[in-house]
Amino acid sequence: MHDDMKNTTPDSHKKKRIVIGVSALLVAILAAGGAVAIYQHSVSAQLVEAKEACAQASGTLRVARNKYDTLHDRDAAEAVKITGKQVEDGDTVTVLAAAYKEEAPDLAACNVQGVDRLREATAQIDKNAAWYGTHTASLLKAVNAVNESHDAKTLKAAKEALSKQLTAAQKKYKATDGKVQDDKTRKDLKAMIDKATKTRDGKDVKAMNSQAKQLKDLMGKADASVKAKQAAEEKARKEAAAQAQAQQEYVAPQQTYTPTYTAPQQTYTAPATPQYTAPAAPAQSATPTKPNTGSGPVSGGHGCNEGNCSSTPDLGYIPR
Repeated sequence: MHDDMKNTTPDSHKKKRIVIGVSALLVAILAAGGAVAIYQHSVSAQLVEAKEACAQASGTLRVARNKYDTLHDRDAAEAVKITGKQVEDGDTVTVLAAAYKEEAPDLAACNVQGVDRLREATAQIDKNAAWYGTHTASLLKAVNAVNESHDAKTLKAAKEALSKQLTAAQKKYKATDGKVQDDKTRKDLKAMIDKATKTRDGKDVKAMNSQAKQLKDLMGKADASVKAKQAAEEKARKEAAAQAQAQQEYVAPQQTYTPTYTAPQQTYTAPATPQYTAPAAPAQSATPTKPNTGSGPVSGGHGCNEGNCSSTPDLGYIPR
């Protein structure tokens, strides 16, 4: 023990301290290097994490924005065309108009450098995605409200129109009983009346509008059939009247022929009386006769004595 101590010199102690110092320095250098490496690794990991988070947020935003844009450019664009007169509740149109005009936020992107800026971009992207989600919901609600109000008024109008046609069709069916030329028109009208009565109690607007039109068309056909029958009856009446007139005109000459035939007979017998003896008296006075001294009867104004009478007969009277 003592021998060893005797062999230890100051130089050996110095060398030993140097070795220890170098070792400590190396340890310190290695420790510092490790710390730097660890820091660098931590920063790199944070950067990767920030990029991944930003990319994920961007994906969420893209989905939310596409959903909003589709609703805005399609269903909302159609619903916003509906006016207050076309809905039962005009407030729904006002709410939709306001929601439709909302301005979307500016876009944020992940094309930035550094963890901090990436984190800021991620926060803005998350905020934008939330805006699209909220406004998609509110816009969809406004669109549905307008469409429902529009459908309600459309259904009401369709029911009223169909009811009006049904009332008219029922009256037409009763009024045309026995007055149509083709009874099939009334049968078709009755069948449609029965069908439309059931449809009116439903919600099929398309069917209501279609059947209202069919009822109107069938009533028109019934009217046409009525007019056709009236025309046929009028034609038959005129033909019967014409035939009766023709018969009357044929008998009329027979009635006027008899008076014209008998009239000459009356004028023919009228001069018979003047021909009685008018020309006879002068003819007999031209023949000289002897004075009648007898007392016998005088015939024709001339006497005749016994033995002196002429054999010529007295022509003073000519019997007819």
